[in-house]
Amino acid sequence: MTDSDLRSPEALNIEYLEESFKYIIVGGGTSGLVVASRLTEDPNTTVLILEAGSAKVYDSRIKTPGLAVALWDNPEFDWQFKTTPQNALNGRTIAHPRGKMIGGSSAINVGLVAYPSQFGLDSWEKLGNKGWNFTNLRSYNQKFHTYAPASKVVEDILALDYIDQSAQGTTGPIQVSFGDFQGPLQKQWPETFETLGMKCSRDPLTGLKTRSHAGSSYYEADVRKRPNVRLLSEAMVEKVILTRQEDGKLLAKGVQFTSKAGKKHIANASQEVILNAGAFPSPQLPELSGTGSRQLLERLGIEVMIDNPFVGKNLQDHPMASISLEIADNMSTADILRDPRVFNAAIEEYQNSKTSLLTSGTYWSASLPVLDFLQDDGPAKLSALLDQHPNNDASPTFPAQKHQYELLRGILQSKDDASIHCYMAPFQMNVEAGSAASKCFSPVTEGNYVTMLAALNHPFSRGSVHINSADVNDKPIIDPRYLSDPLDNEILARHLRFMETLIRTEPLASAFKKDGRRVPADLYVETLEEARKLGPWTVTSNFHPSGTCAMMPKDLGGVLDEQLIVYGTTNLRVMDASIFPLEPRGNLQSSVYAVAERASDIIKGVVG
Repeated sequence: MTDSDLRSPEALNIEYLEESFKYIIVGGGTSGLVVASRLTEDPNTTVLILEAGSAKVYDSRIKTPGLAVALWDNPEFDWQFKTTPQNALNGRTIAHPRGKMIGGSSAINVGLVAYPSQFGLDSWEKLGNKGWNFTNLRSYNQKFHTYAPASKVVEDILALDYIDQSAQGTTGPIQVSFGDFQGPLQKQWPETFETLGMKCSRDPLTGLKTRSHAGSSYYEADVRKRPNVRLLSEAMVEKVILTRQEDGKLLAKGVQFTSKAGKKHIANASQEVILNAGAFPSPQLPELSGTGSRQLLERLGIEVMIDNPFVGKNLQDHPMASISLEIADNMSTADILRDPRVFNAAIEEYQNSKTSLLTSGTYWSASLPVLDFLQDDGPAKLSALLDQHPNNDASPTFPAQKHQYELLRGILQSKDDASIHCYMAPFQMNVEAGSAASKCFSPVTEGNYVTMLAALNHPFSRGSVHINSADVNDKPIIDPRYLSDPLDNEILARHLRFMETLIRTEPLASAFKKDGRRVPADLYVETLEEARKLGPWTVTSNFHPSGTCAMMPKDLGGVLDEQLIVYGTTNLRVMDASIFPLEPRGNLQSSVYAVAERASDIIKGVVG
């Protein structure tokens, strides 16, 4: 199968759009293809998928896990979103790569699967969403994937004796595995935590031989052959067509979109329009269609259909800070791939045998609580810190924030949950160059490095995303307001200081060159005050935006009800990371897959 076999508006006679589809799905990415695949299991259900990106599912650069970063900032593959200058990050602008093809961001991420915690998902129900909890989502986390057990060699290297085989998926489309290409650093990572008395006890489920993403797995050959599903790529949806009914609610009748050739088309839906465009475009489309803040819409000359000022608010993301360290001369990392000869040899090896450095997920990770607060006087110190910052980021225009804050306090106070996702990446990073994602991975000095990163699992800061004009081609204004709540920097600083403990603990300590270089240069985190200063200069995004069409009661600032229907409409739904009322820990793709699976069952009437 090749990309040329996939449908596009210019490759097809699109007269069939004159007929009506039961469902129109806007966005053929991580969640959209899940929903399309599940709905069209019923041969009587017709679905049209409109994807603004291209059909590059089988491009070798996507299929090769180790080439993910090479796709970022490339307009063929990446929408190249950027934030506004961030006040708490010394005015720096942060890049946000988002997948611009069938499969969406699941086709360009680094291939790491990290599952949410029970506390994190249970908080969704506590925010007023009946049935949205860890227990109900657990089966959907299993449903989306098939886990391939690691070889005995890899199991020993990574100390995977904690893996619970019964908890893994066995029949899902997405293939999840540990990479076979493992070395000394991978072995030293879990051993170092054991030295510190913190044996691994969770399933990171990272690594793969060839990328398994929504485009290749949920929209595979058997699904594409179904006569009741159509996918048009390079189709930019401009707005949802809404009409007011006698009861005052709005009916979504279809969408207006423009093809690559610049021709405008109308596609009609007899049942529902479903937005699966992602955390940035999904609030953009309702606003362009007249659903959002009256003040914003009137200023931009858009007819107000539903006045809901919460559309586009509640933006959350996992900010991460890092330090790169030079490793010992007798060791090497993925930095050797910067040598064209080594890179070409790795490409050849991968093409011939699906082995080499390009096969494995690029991070080793662990989720941790704030270790400072696990000591005898820890709870008192934590309470004092929380009382010192009583929801400093509170916004009177977003009523749910007080409830979210109390839930986040509970996560911090729990010894059974993790406030940070700690990573080690086998290459040098230049995170100060945050305005271009690819430059973050461009070396500033020669040598072999690893990068230690700490990402906040549950940030307190809240931002927004809103349209900039009435033109869908104008990118929205994205303002995550990173570290605007001082608690985020306080928590991050304590984890950055812990990274120095990791660096000095054996066996990992022996991997670093004695008196070796660091990036940023000569940066050591000895005190809490030094750690506090590090965050604003090195924080960048973990590329996990969510929450901008929040599923919550309307009086708490919600955009969707628990059936994922936009308030004020009868049949316009959203089913992607924008629905998250509170951002879960770890990488979001597992939660997006699980939400899309459950949302499909909601439409089918399988669950309430």
